[in-house]
Amino acid sequence: MEKENLTNDPNNKPQFAIFDAIVSLPIIRIVKPLYEWKKAFWIYCFLGFISTVSNYVFTVVFTEGLHILGTVANIMAWVLSTLISFVLFRYFYFDRTNNSFFNELVKFASARVFTLGVESLSILIFVDTLHFDIKIVKLILIPVTAILNYIISKVFVFKNKEEK
Repeated sequence: MEKENLTNDPNNKPQFAIFDAIVSLPIIRIVKPLYEWKKAFWIYCFLGFISTVSNYVFTVVFTEGLHILGTVANIMAWVLSTLISFVLFRYFYFDRTNNSFFNELVKFASARVFTLGVESLSILIFVDTLHFDIKIVKLILIPVTAILNYIISKVFVFKNKEEK
């Protein structure tokens, strides 16, 4: 019973142990009180940061390194970063290892198609048509897509069966 209560507490999930260890390192220990206060929130932010950085880096590499059209590069970066994001959130945040990987991947990717549409339309208008710098446009789009992705993941993709 006590173990069940531990896993239901959003700040005490077993998969958070790796993050607990990192925050216990000597140089990082100064942020431990803030981390302990809202652990689940900070871990979500960290995983989202990794996903966001991967999307941004892939987009820049595809557009500036490989000279791929902004909209196409954004879609390619989206596919790669969505896979990275799904794996990170599935295993380290939502702890869904007992559920169907394929079904949740399809739901996750389908739900994120909406934010892909928002990003792609914005890039089509501001980068491909108006010739704004894609790095600036992507930076502006990051908070918009992060908020939308959180809401979609929490409400649609990783919702527990008891909550439905």
